Amino acid sequence: MRNESEAARTSVRCEIAVACLLATAVGLLGLLPHLAFMHEVGEFQNFHDAYDEDSYVLSWLRGTLRPTRALSGAALSLLYAACSSSLDATLVVSDFVFPFLATCAAYFAVSQLLSSRMARVLGTLLLVFANDFFSLGNLVVWSDAHLNIVAFSRAFHFVAPNLVPSYETHFLAIFRTPEPQVSSALMFLILGLLARLVGSENVTRRGLDVLLIGAIAALPLGYTFITLPIAALVGGMVVVFAMSGRKHAVAITTLGLAGAVVVASLAYFWQQAQGQSAQSLFSALSYASRAPIVTPAVIASVVFSSAFGIWLALQKSRSPLAFLALGCLLLPFVISNQQIISGVMISARDWERNVSYPLLVFGAMAAAAQIWPTFESRYSAKVIGVACLGCLTILLRAQWITFRLWEPINLESIAIVRALNSTDPALVHRARLTFEDAGISQLVQVRMKDSIDAPLSFYKVGMNLIPVMAPGATEAGVSPYENLVFEHWLRTNVSAADAERLLRTEIQQGVGTFTNYLFAFRDAWYPASDNRAVRRVELERSVRSIIGRYAVFIGPENRRRLAAEPALLISSRAPAQLPSSPWIRNDAIGSAGVHGVTAYIYRQSIRPDS
Repeated sequence: MRNESEAARTSVRCEIAVACLLATAVGLLGLLPHLAFMHEVGEFQNFHDAYDEDSYVLSWLRGTLRPTRALSGAALSLLYAACSSSLDATLVVSDFVFPFLATCAAYFAVSQLLSSRMARVLGTLLLVFANDFFSLGNLVVWSDAHLNIVAFSRAFHFVAPNLVPSYETHFLAIFRTPEPQVSSALMFLILGLLARLVGSENVTRRGLDVLLIGAIAALPLGYTFITLPIAALVGGMVVVFAMSGRKHAVAITTLGLAGAVVVASLAYFWQQAQGQSAQSLFSALSYASRAPIVTPAVIASVVFSSAFGIWLALQKSRSPLAFLALGCLLLPFVISNQQIISGVMISARDWERNVSYPLLVFGAMAAAAQIWPTFESRYSAKVIGVACLGCLTILLRAQWITFRLWEPINLESIAIVRALNSTDPALVHRARLTFEDAGISQLVQVRMKDSIDAPLSFYKVGMNLIPVMAPGATEAGVSPYENLVFEHWLRTNVSAADAERLLRTEIQQGVGTFTNYLFAFRDAWYPASDNRAVRRVELERSVRSIIGRYAVFIGPENRRRLAAEPALLISSRAPAQLPSSPWIRNDAIGSAGVHGVTAYIYRQSIRPDS
């Protein structure tokens, strides 16, 4: 008995060591872009390489995270304290720590299904990077134009338009800070604990039971596009446990869901000042549709769940693990196509980016373990090892492509920060700042620890969403950010005719910088409604009114008001390249460069009567 106990402890220690080594490799993969960028710029800086990271960080810095970001906000705060309140260190360390934890949780989940250590390593890699390997939407992995989501969408366009949502990304999902990093770790942990629970009918482990209850209760504080399907899965398993007479499992999962209800209720009544509520976001992004969604995940979900369901019926299996596998396989279809029955849907692209593929991978492994318990032993460790090396090679290549894609905006932001830091601090903090490239303002704000304010900042729109147009409206209402857009155009020398051309181009494309400030996301930004609720005709009709108001705005009265304010223009264009204007004068007062990129600071003065 003593020898068996010692062997068991040794095996557990080996498993922990393997999990930590694999998680370290994934964490180091997340650090690579940061380290390469630091070497390039010669100073300690984080590398921004995913959409919306700057928005998340600004919300966290300002204490305006909505409750469904509370979990990641708390995680960032803990790291921030551990990093001695260094924001750069926090953002760099996050891309090691959070993927490390997610990988450990994924290894734990996979170890409940697979017995071979090498198979567990491969299964963990496939689970952690499922969104990137299988969605066709990550264009740094699926870089062949003939074999990615764009080609997939084009193929289905002949059946009907807008069946395939647009969910292209240019980064590995697990390295988008801090979400889905943090909530992915929670998802993998719950999947593993559920698998353990269904496989331990007569074994009670209080520590793991308490952990499962706490993890389920924390779901309302996580990223909705991950936690909502997981909550539905847990609810389904309560029914399965009840039907199979598993009283202990029913008690554990029910307690977890009860805790989640309490937490969700508290979160509903608690909303941080100036923060974005989950209710307002749902109202802004939900829309009416009964048309189906078709994606690789939806197709795989239908095929695998049908095949496995038939197998269950033929085998007359009532195993809770089999139903857990079936639930994981079926959920991607359900969450992307529930609108066929309900008539209401919200952002199908976000299910594809975050949760559909990990559920499919975990479900497929669980189903394979049921159908073919010895399937791992049919493949040698060498074959699985080669597959692991292939995965790592793909991931290294993807990180290199990601670095090159996001390198220009990072270099420009560093050049701007250096230029601002070389300018009189009193002037910088007193002046009205205009970033000629409005899209970079948030990244600069983050790099400067939120010590400056950009009038035109996407963060503001994200916190206070523009209301969607009423169903019968023929034109959009006046945006609360309209005057900020007009001021930006005036200070960057955009004429009324140029502004009209710019707006009409953005409306036709369905994406653009300024339409996001002038119209509601759902009305103008096609990814927000999977291109199903865009009000293009009404937007086009609104342009003439907007440009008419802009023509009035650039008149002498507003120019006199703006002339009284100290103002700085931040641009990547040298003085000789800036367009001239009869009423604007830009005097270069500072510049800085990094790795061939130069940013210029101009003191701007306006002549009201020119």
